[in-house]
Amino acid sequence: MSDSRHYEFLVQKKADIEDQLNEYNEILVREKNIGMTGELIDKEGYPRSDIDIYKVRLARQQINRLKNDYNALLVEIEKELINIHSKFKEENKPGEFIEKTIPLSNEKIIEHKPFAKITQVDSKSPSAEAELKIGDEIIQFGPFTHLNTQKSLAEIGDHVRKSENKIVLVKIQRNEAGSDIKKKISAKLVPKKWHGHGLLGCKIVPIE
Repeated sequence: MSDSRHYEFLVQKKADIEDQLNEYNEILVREKNIGMTGELIDKEGYPRSDIDIYKVRLARQQINRLKNDYNALLVEIEKELINIHSKFKEENKPGEFIEKTIPLSNEKIIEHKPFAKITQVDSKSPSAEAELKIGDEIIQFGPFTHLNTQKSLAEIGDHVRKSENKIVLVKIQRNEAGSDIKKKISAKLVPKKWHGHGLLGCKIVPIE
């Protein structure tokens, strides 16, 4: 299987998992919007009679399993993108993927939304080398998206520390100068020690 076909296979698999997650989340919504943490017993200690407890438990189990599969798949997709990018880097501008090389249309089943924003980029830092800019909105950071990241962004910090001197793919959206058009860019970021603070040399804050 060619690199591009394997990538497309992984993206389709990712879309299938997202569809299943949506289905099980919909079950929890129908069951009084109980979510993943709502109580299954009433105030008197008896099983709630207003929900289907079996369905709720099954949905929660499947969601937890699918989330684990999803996170592992995102890591695999990241590695595949790095592999593809390395083969096309002679044609592409450093720090940016040419989307015509590997169409991302298969990912439109679920549109990932920005979950964090870059508010500071230090000169000559790893972030500056990756051509990240102030105002860039992060759609994906390594294996993390808005679907599996907490508001504290703790996962991002852990991933950065574990990825020192390794390539981390960061997908961002950026406003085009003088227009309202937002361009999507995938950058290669390499967390590493440099003369400044931290491993990135940028400040990332959650989007409320």
